[in-house]
Amino acid sequence: MASQTTSGQISSSITEETLNKTLPPVPTSDEEKTPPTQNSPNALRELDILLRDSTTPEGQQEGDDNNEEGLSDSGDSLDEDIDFNQITFDEVDDHLLAFQEDEIVSQALENEMDLREYAKQIAQEKISVQRDLENNYLEHVQSFVDLHTEIQSCDEVLGRMEELLSLFQSDLGNISGEIQSLQEQSTFMSVKLKNRKAVENRLGKALQGMVIPPDVIKKITEGDVDEVWLEYLLTINKQMRFVKANQHRPIKALRNVGPELEKLRLKAAATIRDFFISRIQLLCVPNANIQIMQQSVFLKYKELHFFVLERHHDAAREIRQTYMNSLRWYFSNHFERYSKGLIKLQTTIADKSDLIGIEENVRKGGLFGSSKVTLKDKTNLFALGDRSDTLRMQDPGVILVHVAEAKEQKYQFEQLFRSFNLTLIDNASSEYLFIYEFFSRDLNTAADNAKSIFQFIFEPAEKVGMNFTKNYVENSYDAVGLLLCIRINTQLALELQRRRVPALEGYTNATNMLIWPRFQYVMSLHIDSLKKMFQSKSVMSAVKDIHPHYITRRYSEFAASLLVLNDGYDDPILSKSVHKMRDEFEAVLSRMSHEFPEAPRRIAFLINNYDLIVSVFQETHSRAVEGELDYMKQLLSLQTSAFVDEQLKPYFGAMIDCVKKSEQQPQMIFEIPDLERISSHFAQTWRQSLKSINASVIQYFSNFKNGTTVLHAVLGQLIVYYTKFLDILEKRNLRIHPVGVQTVMVEIKKFRSTF
Repeated sequence: MASQTTSGQISSSITEETLNKTLPPVPTSDEEKTPPTQNSPNALRELDILLRDSTTPEGQQEGDDNNEEGLSDSGDSLDEDIDFNQITFDEVDDHLLAFQEDEIVSQALENEMDLREYAKQIAQEKISVQRDLENNYLEHVQSFVDLHTEIQSCDEVLGRMEELLSLFQSDLGNISGEIQSLQEQSTFMSVKLKNRKAVENRLGKALQGMVIPPDVIKKITEGDVDEVWLEYLLTINKQMRFVKANQHRPIKALRNVGPELEKLRLKAAATIRDFFISRIQLLCVPNANIQIMQQSVFLKYKELHFFVLERHHDAAREIRQTYMNSLRWYFSNHFERYSKGLIKLQTTIADKSDLIGIEENVRKGGLFGSSKVTLKDKTNLFALGDRSDTLRMQDPGVILVHVAEAKEQKYQFEQLFRSFNLTLIDNASSEYLFIYEFFSRDLNTAADNAKSIFQFIFEPAEKVGMNFTKNYVENSYDAVGLLLCIRINTQLALELQRRRVPALEGYTNATNMLIWPRFQYVMSLHIDSLKKMFQSKSVMSAVKDIHPHYITRRYSEFAASLLVLNDGYDDPILSKSVHKMRDEFEAVLSRMSHEFPEAPRRIAFLINNYDLIVSVFQETHSRAVEGELDYMKQLLSLQTSAFVDEQLKPYFGAMIDCVKKSEQQPQMIFEIPDLERISSHFAQTWRQSLKSINASVIQYFSNFKNGTTVLHAVLGQLIVYYTKFLDILEKRNLRIHPVGVQTVMVEIKKFRSTF
């Protein structure tokens, strides 16, 4: 009751404005709920009253007042609060252990402090802390009052915002209803629009298929063919298809528009026929560029031709036949004139005198030079040289007759053959692709239709090409030129396949069948000429010189040319012909060598000829001749070994026989006098013998490289023989002192610079 009276006295001193303020509860600990003392300022008391009114119930407030009154006496009542009768001494030890574990209690016990005194000290410190808290309240009381005022202001603002949001929510509800109404109206209008579009679409198609504008009729009947005319015609063609597709329907407009469309069909077909025929006639004008006209006129207006193909078969047939006849004449005439112009540019044709086994004096025109064509007018028919340049398809150029005639240029036939046929396949490719695109509408029959039209147009031109090749082939003995034409024809056939133009496949096959038998025939003539040369006494008796024979150069160049042209083709028939020719050539060369009675000259003749063949093969720098080159190197090596023995026998024959017998019979024992005689003879004659051998090699081989090789082989073999002979002497333990190997080698080095 005393605490309630005190609270009533404190509250009476608070103004009415302060009583109307309600502060929010301030979170405090149990120690902070102690009321201020009688000496506290009025503001602190007012704050405590407000806090208690807003946070603490009445009964709790009363209990707190009682606690506040008894706070000052808390130290005196500690003994009264403890009921020693309730303590069980069985647990005293446990409590003492627990207190000893506490850090503060253990420290107090260590300092021998009285715990009751320590408790009173703690109570006094608690009162001091409480007073500090009250002072802190006094310092910040005004801020708490201001904060309460701001919170009330915020509550008012939030109240007004709540009213605005409630109003906005009501407006949103009204708008949602309006939107739903608009959606229903939109759905209804969308259905109506969809129905009207469906009707308009069907009606529009019907109108487009039946209504012909007057300007379209005027343009089709009176206007010239141009892009606008083509556009109008395509529109009318669509209308014709529509009327035909719907002619069974009971629509009066369809029956009325039918006769008008028929009139337009006939008029358009006549106009298209006249348009194309007039343009086709322009193709036959001299110097007309067919490819440009085909691209700029015919393909540009190909839809017109498709129209007559569908609507007027007679007009389409007349256009096609006129085009076929005109182009047939055009290509036949132009290729005929071009072939005649090319023939005038051809160099001298090879004849029977240009075979590999024909004597040189026959090729020069006989004894009195009665031949009309001198040898200098003919190119080397056996060497390939730069004639292989015609196989390079990267060069698209063709021979222009008027330019070549002005420059007085002459060409090999393979160049003329390539120029003619390259021009033919270029024009044929362009024409076939045009025919396929212009005259064919159905893809299923387009290829067959295009091929039949193409064959009719190019049949005369193909005959001109076949005659052009045939006239040369029947009289040609130039095997290299014929093989070049075969390779060019193969390349052209592959080019046609790459361009996807199958129409000239028959022409390239026929050309190949025309040239290939002639080439085989000419090859057989070359082989037969070698056989006749083998049996010719005049040819054999004319061999007096050990230098390479003219037939050797012919063979080496001819074989190298054939092998190079067979690279990448690996034709077994051609390879077999080359091997036959090689066998016959070896037989001829062997018989020629027997015209020399002396073995060294006979062998030197073969070495010079084989060396020439090896040199020519190596100059080709082609892997195609590797097989033949290795074969010829083996023959050259065998003849070189034989020549070495022939050179050493006259000077060191006894020593060589001794070494060979020792190799054949290792257990053989030579007589000491014989070995001493051989060693003594070598010591006396070896220097002079080296000089004689050097002079002999110079006489047999005037070629620097070949002579050096043979001389090195001779001297090297001498060192080998002499080394083996010294081994024989060492085994017999002879007391003689032969010439040392090093001495011989030093002397041999002096002869290395002879050639």
